[in-house]
Amino acid sequence: MDKKFIDLKEYIPERILSGENEKEIKLNTNIEEDYIDLSYTTEHFNGSWREHSTSMPRRINCNKETFEVLGLLQAEMGKTNNGSLVFANSEYQIIKKVMKWFDKELELNYKNWRWYIRLNMQEPNDLNYKKEIEDKIISYWLSKTKINNEMKHPKTVTYVKDTKHTKLKDHYYGTLMIEYKFNLFSQIIKNLVRSKTYNMINEDKKNIRCFMKGIIAGEGCVAYHPKSRHYIVHITALQEEEREIYQKCLERLNINSRLYKDYKDMIISERGNLIQLLNQRLMCLSHKKYNRFLYMMQQYPNISYQTGYFTGEKKIWNKIPEEKINKIIELYNSGTTRTIEIAEKVGVSPIKVNRVLKENNLGERVVKTDEEKRKQIADFVKANMNLSNDLIAKQFNVHESVVRRICKKYKIDKGNKSRCKIPQEKIQKIIDIYKENPTVKFSEVIDKVGVSDSVIIRVRKENNLENLGYKHLIGNNNHFKDNKILKN
Repeated sequence: MDKKFIDLKEYIPERILSGENEKEIKLNTNIEEDYIDLSYTTEHFNGSWREHSTSMPRRINCNKETFEVLGLLQAEMGKTNNGSLVFANSEYQIIKKVMKWFDKELELNYKNWRWYIRLNMQEPNDLNYKKEIEDKIISYWLSKTKINNEMKHPKTVTYVKDTKHTKLKDHYYGTLMIEYKFNLFSQIIKNLVRSKTYNMINEDKKNIRCFMKGIIAGEGCVAYHPKSRHYIVHITALQEEEREIYQKCLERLNINSRLYKDYKDMIISERGNLIQLLNQRLMCLSHKKYNRFLYMMQQYPNISYQTGYFTGEKKIWNKIPEEKINKIIELYNSGTTRTIEIAEKVGVSPIKVNRVLKENNLGERVVKTDEEKRKQIADFVKANMNLSNDLIAKQFNVHESVVRRICKKYKIDKGNKSRCKIPQEKIQKIIDIYKENPTVKFSEVIDKVGVSDSVIIRVRKENNLENLGYKHLIGNNNHFKDNKILKN
């Protein structure tokens, strides 16, 4: 990169905004070689005065970490002048990256961030369940990041009211909101981010690439539809001007995107553009989005021959450190074999654990079932249609999914008989009722037998009792209509 440092004196405003009315107050500045001393004074309702001051490093390293964090801040930082610097993300790696950058570049220590967690679910009425999930997620974020337990908000966990979710999903820990409440510091950082964003097109390609990695990690979304074969990456930006900036930045990187009027997302599609995202490593800052993107790209026919990836010729990025690889192998050999459990202990994704196990020939490997055995299983299934797939799998010492694939391959329709838990005498009673009176109503059968209407529908279908004449179709109990037809 051409420049070694970003000089913060270029982003210090002459006047600072203070209070709810955003009153402009003159900022006193003392610029030294390594630090900038800043202060301003506010007048309060009782005639008193208060001085607000800070000292901050004058220069920030102009490197890839800085531009990645600038992109993340532009995407995920609160933009309003509310006196606070707030950053939010659901991935602890990104939270750690941002906190580390502030600590290294601006001497904002980890312990100075206040924090709380936002959950996308309704607040539980069951107090025991509420305590259980809150203890779980608070413990998770404390163990994964360097947040200070003493700096949590009084209401440490907040809930989203307008959502249908009432239970905490597995492996979901909400979004961590970190906050540094200092008006002077906040406005300078927001001014820096805004200025760099709106002038990003003038930066060199290396800086643009790092910045867009941060933008995509914060506001990107991978959407693929296997049936329609539509593979897309969305980037959300509420301001039209910002969407245009992102589009021009991507054009500098030889990636075309589309903007639509009154649509807050910009769209990256088409194979060539997505391959550019892959080759330029623009998706790999967010581990979750990166893994989803890799899976999407593998759906393209012949993608490995075109790119060299997914064949072993090129290494996947975000490769975990050697000490973590050794820790995974050690845990597995010591008896901890569940992928999810290993991932939580080491602090990596389950996908990476599986990759390490595969590379070291550990874990359960997929064993192909030979064709002769498949035919034996198929013949057995045809002769035992009432047996469940699980029982058949145990009979032949294969996985249940093998039986399912064999049924699909040989077009064996077992129906629901093998999964049926309704006693045979009840099934026979339903059959007898319909043979005796084909026009009987569902409600009468339900009262007599004590089963649901879905069971009656299935029994009729499996025993060829559906089409009993136009008057006896399922649900046809319109006697007025029947009488009208008879009169005609």
